[in-house]
Amino acid sequence: MTQISRFIGEIVPVAQNVTGDGDESAAPEGGGGFADYALVSLHCLRIYLDTSYRMTIDLLKEMPQITG
Repeated sequence: MTQISRFIGEIVPVAQNVTGDGDESAAPEGGGGFADYALVSLHCLRIYLDTSYRMTIDLLKEMPQITG
């Protein structure tokens, strides 16, 4: 398990608790927006990595164990 996946594993439950989205899917099928906790988690990861949103998204595309 990578350092980034460990960070995500720790931050997602915190973000779900803070936003109250614990039972919601991160990206619901059929369109619509992302769950608030997914956006908060992405923002936390961006800060943790000290990168732009674009670079963070590009990195996550290379990590199917996180985005899958």
